[in-house]
Amino acid sequence: MNQQSINKKRRIETFDLLKGIAIFMVVMGHALTMCVRGIDSAFLFKLIGQVHMPIFFFVSGYFTYKAMFKAPSIKKRFMQLIVPFLVITPLWVLYFPHSGLQSPLSHDLAGLYRSYWKDGYWFTLCLFEMSLLYYALSYALSRLKRGWMHAVLLVAVYGALIALSMAFSSEENNVDYAGVGLLTRFFPVYVMGVYAHRMKAAFDRARHNDWCVAAAIVVFALTFYCTVYPWDMPWWIQGSGSAVDSANAMLSQELSLATTPLMHLALIVIALAMVEPWGRHEYHTQGHTPGVAARYFDFLGHESLGIYLLHYFFLFPLTALQEPLKAMGLGMTPLVVLSAAVAFCVIAVTLLAIYAVKRSRILAMLLTGQPLGS
Repeated sequence: MNQQSINKKRRIETFDLLKGIAIFMVVMGHALTMCVRGIDSAFLFKLIGQVHMPIFFFVSGYFTYKAMFKAPSIKKRFMQLIVPFLVITPLWVLYFPHSGLQSPLSHDLAGLYRSYWKDGYWFTLCLFEMSLLYYALSYALSRLKRGWMHAVLLVAVYGALIALSMAFSSEENNVDYAGVGLLTRFFPVYVMGVYAHRMKAAFDRARHNDWCVAAAIVVFALTFYCTVYPWDMPWWIQGSGSAVDSANAMLSQELSLATTPLMHLALIVIALAMVEPWGRHEYHTQGHTPGVAARYFDFLGHESLGIYLLHYFFLFPLTALQEPLKAMGLGMTPLVVLSAAVAFCVIAVTLLAIYAVKRSRILAMLLTGQPLGS
């Protein structure tokens, strides 16, 4: 195997590990917000919420780089993402009243499709919309010869998405029929994935530079703080009343739009700096067999879409733990231990369900997005 093939294989393993860690964090977050509930102010919950999904969109952008505006590609993405979305969401609405979970989710299918987060099933819809947007963009970008033209077009598209999200979506009111709010939020990090692949030599040099990694840690810490604790900013509008609350909400949105793309870029640099050496040691050390943790997260990375689609059905109520956790001050250690243990159990049952579903290629396509030809 030549060096180029080794480097390509290493990158794929790194991304599988990243996806595996990210989907584990997704289930950890849902263990806190859907099983326990009432502890959304916890630092761990806020950290998880800002980490896992940017990784998925970056990886998706990275591997979508060479795609062009072709109907077969769009059809494949539709079958992989939208068909399971349309099949799973009615099943979830039917099952939710019998789950024992007390989360304030939708009571009917119309409410789910109207809601901002789609009861947690927003990702497949958003990623499909992102793919459509990228296919159209790639068609236009391929005709622009200069890098500054690419930048101008991408900024213009991002600006248009911001305008659309402000006009047609509201996280505060839990309304977003088209999912444009989340499409806007994750568009920059998806594009980062595309251009990290397009200019991978320069990107690899930058993320392997110690100064870049150190800067990324500082940038992530600052932008994370600004994004999740905007009311701590010294210029925050003080006082009360509807006008002040409206100004506060507007400032919070503006801060988020300014800081989130920087935070996501810093996060990706940090995540790759942490995971790639681990993957290289586990899979490319002569005479070394990959450890249990590496094989586990690598496997989760391969099954991440199926886990995402089905794990909601195996969450269970832990509301009685709300008060003890609050009494402990929602400390990092107890929350990590609890949410990781619950996530491990939920994922184990979900993987059994995926194994059963995959005995039928039709069910595998409908419920996990597995292509029929696989």
